[in-house]
Amino acid sequence: MKTLLIAILLMTFAICSQAEIVLIGNKNNLLAFDSTLLEDIFLGHTDTLSNDRTILPLDHASLHTEFYQKLTSKPIEQIDAYWARILFTGQALPDDQAVLSAVSNNKDTIGYIDKKYLNDNVRVLYLLN
Repeated sequence: MKTLLIAILLMTFAICSQAEIVLIGNKNNLLAFDSTLLEDIFLGHTDTLSNDRTILPLDHASLHTEFYQKLTSKPIEQIDAYWARILFTGQALPDDQAVLSAVSNNKDTIGYIDKKYLNDNVRVLYLLN
């Protein structure tokens, strides 16, 4: 019984601690993004947009696991094994503020952050549920 109670508490904590992740781009980036295009970009399948611009995805170190699981619905072990086979072309940044700064200063980058850190310096491209 005690083990069951601990498991329920841990599951509740895990659900409550999940971030509401938004994909962001520069305010001047007016292209539309859908989940398929974003998955292709973050899995390295494409780096060119419909306007022939090259896009650089920014990885967020502390949201990495949650982001890829929500975006791809695949286990993180499978994503990490995939990245071990190919070279990730993006940059890994340590936190939300670093991603916000990089995206707001470069129109050819996209990244993801916890929605609670969103500001007017970037544009929301997609909300992950």
